[in-house]
Amino acid sequence: MPTAGNDTFSRYLPPDPQATRWGWRLIDAGRQHVPPGSPYPLAGHPLAYAFDKNGRRTLGEFQLVLVASGSGHFESRSCRERTVSAGDTLLLFPGEWHRYRPSPRTGWSEYWLGFEGEEAARIMRAFFSRSRPVQPGAYTAEAIRIFDQLLGWLRHPRPGGEQVVASFIPQLLALLRAGSVTAGTGRAREEALVMAVRTRLLEDPAQRTDLPALAAELGVSYSLLRSLFRKHTGHSPRQFENLIRLNRSRDLLAAGQSVTATAEALGYTSVHYFSRAFKQQFGEPPQQWRQGRE
Repeated sequence: MPTAGNDTFSRYLPPDPQATRWGWRLIDAGRQHVPPGSPYPLAGHPLAYAFDKNGRRTLGEFQLVLVASGSGHFESRSCRERTVSAGDTLLLFPGEWHRYRPSPRTGWSEYWLGFEGEEAARIMRAFFSRSRPVQPGAYTAEAIRIFDQLLGWLRHPRPGGEQVVASFIPQLLALLRAGSVTAGTGRAREEALVMAVRTRLLEDPAQRTDLPALAAELGVSYSLLRSLFRKHTGHSPRQFENLIRLNRSRDLLAAGQSVTATAEALGYTSVHYFSRAFKQQFGEPPQQWRQGRE
């Protein structure tokens, strides 16, 4: 399952002469994790994208900002200040001042991309509005998967890849459009909540998540969070977290790490407890599993 995690990465691309004919041009893209209480934007943010002393900014491009976890606030010239939550996507329009920030209490993880082009402008005019810049997250998991694929292409550029990376933009816009149709349904809200929990659990397998605190951050009781998570995944949040750690342990063991080092890296209190959990899940102790792949 894709996740924003703590892997901060960004690319700001030079002008592409092919973009005029293609109709879509990717200008920039990235992801970052902003811990609670951190300044925003984080250090190293390009000056051309900085906010002014009033926290406002006006861009010359369209942008999508997906809040993968956490919460915060958004305001623009056409939209009064409102709360944004995990799964929401912010639509930023060229020439429209806006400001947004994560809550100091929760921080957030975000994906973003900036774009332009004749086809891009046509789609934005036809299907999206400056007065509704916050889009609910009906298909957050799919959007994160597309973002991760896009960033994978940017990490490892290939000849002719400019049009490939630009093709991810209409995919994301199509998901936003589809999500707006189902945004008012209870199921969409449940899925956005479950996705926010999954994203947080995937961020750091070595850390045991404070689930009651996470429920409070997301604005629901822990009993409701646990019930909805089991309904949509078949596991309780704690069971899901344990599965993440055990699956990660196989990657570490296969890479040559010792059983003891693997248990320590994933935050287990003892090697014995880790070995017992591993055998219960995979049918054999970790040392035996590791030797069978050497």
